[in-house]
Amino acid sequence: MQNTIAIICDCDETLAPDTTNFLLEQNGVKVKPFWTKITKMVSQGWDPPQAWMIEILKMIQSGQIEQDTNEKLTKLGKKITPYEGVPEFIPQIKSMVKKNKDFDEAGVNIEFYIISSGFEDLIKGSILSKHFTDIFAGTFNEDRKTKKIDSIKSSVTFTEKTKFLYAINKGITGKELRRCPFSVNDAIKPEDRRIPFEYMVYLGDSPGDIPCFSAVKGYGGDCIGITGKHSVNKGYQLARGKRTTVGPYSRNYKKGSDLRNVLDTIVKKIGYEIVDRKKRHLP
Repeated sequence: MQNTIAIICDCDETLAPDTTNFLLEQNGVKVKPFWTKITKMVSQGWDPPQAWMIEILKMIQSGQIEQDTNEKLTKLGKKITPYEGVPEFIPQIKSMVKKNKDFDEAGVNIEFYIISSGFEDLIKGSILSKHFTDIFAGTFNEDRKTKKIDSIKSSVTFTEKTKFLYAINKGITGKELRRCPFSVNDAIKPEDRRIPFEYMVYLGDSPGDIPCFSAVKGYGGDCIGITGKHSVNKGYQLARGKRTTVGPYSRNYKKGSDLRNVLDTIVKKIGYEIVDRKKRHLP
């Protein structure tokens, strides 16, 4: 039965400050020259996530970045500090859904996901990991003998993010998707998909989230733009292009904030849609 709501979030500058910058700064690497180099590489035809991942890989192999295993990346991730209210808003929303009698009788459930172009193992080390059903992001491969990072295993481009939306839509877990990536292309009737797009809410802060915004909004879901004092221009681009259904809102997830009020309202709206469909015995 289609009774699950999915809250899907970008990570960097949406839930927490840029995690790639965090990795660089923790190793004493200057951020501005790094991104100047990446911008040049992109102008030469490099895909952005591939560009910054290959440069990070070079620094790992040269010893400039000391986290030379995925385990060390995860350990460093414990130091990531998310934005105000982020660690609390998920259990609070889950509690709101659980305490609603109508939702409980209809079996309404809610899950949270991260889709990021950053580093999966780094994000998984943060406090964020215990609150999310799954985290999809870029990964490094480790040499079987030395256990040291030796190559890029996967990167998440802007359009690649939509692959994970369809995995969530079809009920394919991250573990299953990594083992059999082509499963996301399996033909599944809309009524047989675990989480309809119209039951999805996507939160993102930049043009890099536009493919996900387009997919979710195009299929009837909700999209919330996020902005901060250093990313006002990004928020303007999203609003100007009508990429989101609401926002942009500042990155304050605490109860009573504008962002939380609209997020809670959307969750309740979807919840009552599920209740109504069950009463009418619709799939």
